[in-house]
Amino acid sequence: MATQNELLEAVSDRLLQHLVQGSTSDSILKLAEAWAWIHSPDQPHGTISSS
Repeated sequence: MATQNELLEAVSDRLLQHLVQGSTSDSILKLAEAWAWIHSPDQPHGTISSS
């Protein structure tokens, strides 16, 4: 199983790829939220609305 640091690095790499490629803000937000959940799972985080 991957460590927390390995997961954070993988999500960070993916986030940077999306930024370089000009992905939508929704994609960036989802990756940033994933990073936050992995980094601090006990902290309250925003939710992604499906509206």
